[in-house]
Amino acid sequence: NFNKLDFPRDKEIKLKIMLNLAKSLDFTYQHEEAIKYIDKGIKLAINLNTLYLLGELFYLKGQLLLKIKQHNVEDVIYNWKKALFIFELTEKEYYTKMLPDELIELQNKKHS
Repeated sequence: NFNKLDFPRDKEIKLKIMLNLAKSLDFTYQHEEAIKYIDKGIKLAINLNTLYLLGELFYLKGQLLLKIKQHNVEDVIYNWKKALFIFELTEKEYYTKMLPDELIELQNKKHS
């Protein structure tokens, strides 16, 4: 059982596993289950006081929310704005260049 795994030396490994598990679940169209692991990862990162993968977790959560039939655009925007803030803090240029365009596109769809 995943919850029983203990990572005494490096808790951040658990974050990486949660992110990759969520990505795997996404590939098999298990979006709701993937979001559960994303939420666990976000809580773990916050409890560990680390930004490691936190931006990626919020970004992926936004992507997954878009794939759910009755998604709330506001939830997607909320998660992507958090992700963008973290990416700006950690200077992850790839995301800071791409994400604003995705946010603008999504906000334009919301208003049209």
